[in-house]
Amino acid sequence: MTSARGVFIGQRKDRMGARLLMMLTCIRLAEDFDTQYRVNWFPQGSDAPELDQPAELFTQTWMDDHFLSDDAFEALAKNSLPIWEFLTDTSPDRLAAHLGAGRSVVVEEGFEVLAFPWEDIEAIRPRYREFVHRIGFTDQIRAIMDQADAKLSGQGVSAYHIRRGDILNGLPWKHTTWPAKIEPEELYEAHLGKNDAQSAIMFSDQPELIQRFQKRHPHLLQMSDIADLSEMTRAQRDFLELYAMSRADQVIAPFISAFSMAAARISGRQRQVFRDVLSEQEQQDANFRVIDRVAQGPGAFLNVSEAAHVYAKAAQYLCANDQCEKAYELAKPILDAGSDNAFLPLLQALNCFYLSKWQESEKLARSGLENPHLWPEDYAVLSALRGAILGAQKKRWGAGRYFAQAFWAKPLRPDVVVLGSRMVYRDQLPFRLFPPADWGLQREIRQRRFAPFNNLYLVQQRVIARQPCNFDMILLDWSDLALDQKARRLFSDQTRMQLLATGLKGVKTIPADDPRVTSLDTMLKVQLGDLNPTKAIDMARQIVVHAPENPLYHKRLADLYESEGDLTRARLSLAEALACDPDNPFLVFAMGRFLVRTGSSGQGEAQILHAADLDEKTAAIQGMAGQIHLRRGNKGKARKYLKKAHELFPPFKRFANQLKRTEN
Repeated sequence: MTSARGVFIGQRKDRMGARLLMMLTCIRLAEDFDTQYRVNWFPQGSDAPELDQPAELFTQTWMDDHFLSDDAFEALAKNSLPIWEFLTDTSPDRLAAHLGAGRSVVVEEGFEVLAFPWEDIEAIRPRYREFVHRIGFTDQIRAIMDQADAKLSGQGVSAYHIRRGDILNGLPWKHTTWPAKIEPEELYEAHLGKNDAQSAIMFSDQPELIQRFQKRHPHLLQMSDIADLSEMTRAQRDFLELYAMSRADQVIAPFISAFSMAAARISGRQRQVFRDVLSEQEQQDANFRVIDRVAQGPGAFLNVSEAAHVYAKAAQYLCANDQCEKAYELAKPILDAGSDNAFLPLLQALNCFYLSKWQESEKLARSGLENPHLWPEDYAVLSALRGAILGAQKKRWGAGRYFAQAFWAKPLRPDVVVLGSRMVYRDQLPFRLFPPADWGLQREIRQRRFAPFNNLYLVQQRVIARQPCNFDMILLDWSDLALDQKARRLFSDQTRMQLLATGLKGVKTIPADDPRVTSLDTMLKVQLGDLNPTKAIDMARQIVVHAPENPLYHKRLADLYESEGDLTRARLSLAEALACDPDNPFLVFAMGRFLVRTGSSGQGEAQILHAADLDEKTAAIQGMAGQIHLRRGNKGKARKYLKKAHELFPPFKRFANQLKRTEN
């Protein structure tokens, strides 16, 4: 190894569990790729103030060797790539060459053991147990680590982790649901009850919960039975509890919890969730008891916020079992008790939607969208839901406006996809609010149903009978309009591209030689490497000959020409697209973007500004127009466009921050 070799740079903005797992991953990668690792402990946007004093945990010598200053991080980051850029490679060659050239890799993965396609994850997992001892903890911390080992290691102990804390009471966390992090007490009770003779320890960021369980299970340990941490800082307590949890033989925790995941990784074992340790009948019985407790009202919970969070889980279970009316009734006492959780009106609006209570549903959606605490994902879901409510009332223009806002913000969010699919299938969208697309083909290109309750508020079968659309077909041509970065990365995501190709092959209602099919098939095969670009251009030209009035096919031909470096023909093809629909804001925007990319910035920016004047409901177009004026120093003109972009999707911080700059 030479000093010029690239390093792995670990960083996380969140709390102890994710940061520790990130460091363990960096240690593993550095060992396997014969290099070093560094830690950017203070990344921009960090939201864990309790970790602002790392000397509480680590020795100064270790931090001097491994922590990066802001300047050092900026220098290394200039030529770095994120680790996910290499996760689809079939060999280590490209990553090794990248490091060998002195370029670094940023590692932000903090939830799972990281393994490449050529590696065996089960061979990697046990190695993490030893890695924790390579971190330079202080003598004070190490002494309590030894006490935890003596009390718990090899004793057949089950460790339970209950997540509450900042999710219930902290901003902004309380304002969205955490179904994979919050598990109701009834599930813990079910497992404890059938293993009452077994040693167990419980960890929680809500001490009242542990005390409640200890009344029913006196043998249940907590951290204070190992060591007194009362005089320690939160960072020290968090780490030591995490380490103690890792000494148990079995860790039972919520589906997603970086804290318990890190504990399991340190132990070299898999963390277990309730579906691993309870039968289906035991889980079902526990769910019934959850519903019974919700029916008792908010007083049966720690506070109104916990009632709202647990209700979110109960409501999905009820609606999935055709009990939407009960879900609707159970939400009322929590709302009446003054719940200010921003997600609760969304859930009640969804209940009303299921029950065809259109006016109440729309009222809840409208007021919910005015809540400044609504998370970006939830804002998109509620916008799509409001569109579906309007669509059900045959208000197509309003349906299109709200779905457009939702789609361009979060086009991959399952709720948005399902609600949008409903509107497409029921012909409730005015397509002129959207860019040129083969909507008839979009109706037929579908994807598998989403896993129930996985990043999904709604119950799919209550919204659509068919499989949902695969809207990557729209993004294939118009990903520039998406605000969501993952959505914009379609062309580098071979899995998504392949799923889209599979969906196209499954179309049976449109002939294979129809231009709609052949055009999309051509573009997909080029992206997947299954078709020579020169041949693709010939095929695209033939499609344009047979469908000269379709601007989409001209744009696709332009994209192919541009990818092959034939900028003159690309510009001519885009001009042909515009000639088909001269005042289409999306085509004008596409021409503007092309001109900027190819060196004609002045002309391109003029086209983008023109597109913004033609456009009504596309935040990306409005935002880019505002940014052009902001760069030119025209704050007054910039404010007009940035204000509109911000209004179209208030949670998007970039527009909000740029709008503030126009006021200085």
